[in-house]
Amino acid sequence: MREVLLERWKVAQDSEKEYWSDFDNNSIIQESQGRNPERAKIMIEKWKSLININKNTRILQIGCGPEDVINYFKIGELHSVDPLADFYKERFKLDYKKSGLVKATGEKLPFPDKYFDVVILANVLDHVYSPEKVLQEIKRVMKDSAVFHFEIFTYQKNFLRIAKTFGKIKEIVKNQPYNIHHPYTFTIKETKLLLNNYFSILSEDIGSSALEGFQDMEDLKKKKKHSKNLKIKIPAILGLYGIINYTAICKLKNSIKN
Repeated sequence: MREVLLERWKVAQDSEKEYWSDFDNNSIIQESQGRNPERAKIMIEKWKSLININKNTRILQIGCGPEDVINYFKIGELHSVDPLADFYKERFKLDYKKSGLVKATGEKLPFPDKYFDVVILANVLDHVYSPEKVLQEIKRVMKDSAVFHFEIFTYQKNFLRIAKTFGKIKEIVKNQPYNIHHPYTFTIKETKLLLNNYFSILSEDIGSSALEGFQDMEDLKKKKKHSKNLKIKIPAILGLYGIINYTAICKLKNSIKN
């Protein structure tokens, strides 16, 4: 089971505080309202084919930041957790009662077993202390019929090799960890291997956070390689394409009937 040093995780958390300190109430709401209402609609539509969504549906978002998609669902009993919840509540005067925001990490969720109908982990797994522990906790709090909505930014292998090499140089020169916000970086292959340890993947999208997608990684490579924009085409050909959003809709393995 992989775990970063606790001090490295704390550095990442401090960098998150620094990042959000540049925002105020208006800029937070403006940034969030530009994408999350539509995102919420798309998510609900995807889940409806797998689970009955109603006013009693318990929905949890882990690592929601100061404002995220959890604030834009118009149905369900909403819950959210974030290790920086107290910081967000003190800095931003937003309505955190609706999303039930509490301070907690994904590695230790303050909820009983089999409690939620939907769990959302959107671009969080690369921020955590222990990815496996987070996935185990999600599995624990999901009802047998529950849906797990997962998103993460991934990278092609060659991109990561080069980025980590330059990152080591940066660590020496600036005395700052590589990719300071993210203790982890994953390829799509690594991500799917992790998910498959705990869940059955029912559907996948590769592209821009559920708003635009490709059929699979080969489809993405093919279309990028045929782009007329050399800044897109050449990295795709060389396997240097970074920030590929991967979305998966999952259920517990024992809940899938043959």
